[in-house]
Amino acid sequence: MFKMHERIIPRLWWVFSFAVGLALCSTSGFSDGLTLEGAEQLALGDDPGILQVRARQRALDELSVAAGQLPDPQVKLGLVALPTDTFHLGQEPMTQVQVGVMQKFPRGESRELASQQLGLKSEGLDARARDQALQIRLAVREHFIEVLKQQRLGRINADAIGAFTEVADITRDYYSTGRGQQQDVLQAAVEVAKAEDRASRIAQQEEQARARLAAWVGDIAFSELADEWPELAVQTNAPVLKQGLVNHPRVRSLQKNVDAAETGVALARQRYKPEFGVDLTYGGRGGRNPDGRPRTDLLTFMVVMDVPLFTENRQDRVVAARVAESSAALYERDDLLRSLRSEVDVHLAALNRQHQRLERFEHILLPEAEFSSEASMNAFRSSVSDLTTLLRTRLTEFNLALDYARLRAEHLKTRARLRYLEGNRS
Repeated sequence: MFKMHERIIPRLWWVFSFAVGLALCSTSGFSDGLTLEGAEQLALGDDPGILQVRARQRALDELSVAAGQLPDPQVKLGLVALPTDTFHLGQEPMTQVQVGVMQKFPRGESRELASQQLGLKSEGLDARARDQALQIRLAVREHFIEVLKQQRLGRINADAIGAFTEVADITRDYYSTGRGQQQDVLQAAVEVAKAEDRASRIAQQEEQARARLAAWVGDIAFSELADEWPELAVQTNAPVLKQGLVNHPRVRSLQKNVDAAETGVALARQRYKPEFGVDLTYGGRGGRNPDGRPRTDLLTFMVVMDVPLFTENRQDRVVAARVAESSAALYERDDLLRSLRSEVDVHLAALNRQHQRLERFEHILLPEAEFSSEASMNAFRSSVSDLTTLLRTRLTEFNLALDYARLRAEHLKTRARLRYLEGNRS
């Protein structure tokens, strides 16, 4: 009885686990396999990199509001001209109990410019977050396509193992009946072993590709994937693509840095203007005048400002530094634009050649290789052709099929890279 429970309980547990997993897959929307769109949504759901940039953006938004406000007023409270012999407030007419308030007014338009500069930096982080989302989409697409490629290679190689196993069986039959040679049997067995070894390499590469995809979407990367190649429409007009690069989020982020740096130059120029301060003080006096009347309280109002006279080694230097920073930001943006324009040319050239090769594979190479392989098999069965010719044609057919799958994957990856360069399309 106890042994029966030992057998039944693990089976029930396995059935329960399978049912839960199936339910989770069906409720998560991936019952037909994880699609590329689903993988992108999972990757973008709670990406810590994007959340970090958004948090920094919110911080700059708050600082932008704070930078546009006046400095806090200063309150002063004290005693003036207190006699030290008696410490009596009404003894001397100059003694006052003073209460005052001071308010500073920053130079020129420095408050508005400081707030504007922080706002521009915040907009730059917004563009950076959108670019990071595009980069995540690109990474997920490349890893997803790589997994699909390895799956295709695995199926093609499985067909090759089956075909070479069939040839090996035929050669053994021929050898047993005296129609073949032992060398043919060994050669066919070697081709089977080579295909099996290739299957191990493909399985390893698929596992690695899934692991890289799992970094973005989690353990669902190791589940079943939608088998069809994804469709990725792209803009193939080079001038249009290059013209649109100025609006790419990555370029926009650097452009906002340029605008913020230029605002920094204007902010530095405000240092040539004076900073004002207002001081309003009320002084209460005790005691009485010689005629017996109470002493009158006193009100003091003063305006204070600094005079920037010696600007050579301070204001001039700060402005020069901000101008240099602005130039550096502008050069960084121009360097990025040059690099992205080069990438447009590189990927469009690759896309064009890959398209030509795909058409050659689909209309010439694959059909002719399949026809040649079938003809060689029929000739071998009829003892018209030898084993070497059959294996050569079979190898050519499967190698072309493997190359075609690799080319399809590279073609889609090139499209994914062009989609990233478009910038305004997810």
